[in-house]
Amino acid sequence: MKNIFLDTNFIIDYFVREDFNGEAEKLLELGAGQNLKFFISYLSVANFAYIMRKMPQEQLMEIIFRICSLFHVVNNTRDQILRNLKSGFKDFEDGLQYQCAIAAKCDCIITRNKRDFVNLEIPVMSAGEFLDSTQK
Repeated sequence: MKNIFLDTNFIIDYFVREDFNGEAEKLLELGAGQNLKFFISYLSVANFAYIMRKMPQEQLMEIIFRICSLFHVVNNTRDQILRNLKSGFKDFEDGLQYQCAIAAKCDCIITRNKRDFVNLEIPVMSAGEFLDSTQK
């Protein structure tokens, strides 16, 4: 079984952005067939709610419920926050996402924003790159 960490932009792509959700949908379908376990940070839930705050409240709450049903939600700890301060991440939130991925023992991070995730212990790729890697 592979543990896959999904960045916030993946969640937004899957639930909202039709121009990007095709690969996100394929990845989740692949997960069901290949026994992939998907993890997200609790920050992704909060970020999603904040970004989509103008969406009708009932619709937003329904999507958040689906997010919590589909993915394993990982918390950050004080130690992870302190490690992140020393990590050199330019984007603090991305560093916290990375700390969650490490804590969940994820095999890779899926994001559309690879440039903020460099020189890490685990591979970082787009949903399309991950899908391509499974066909080899």
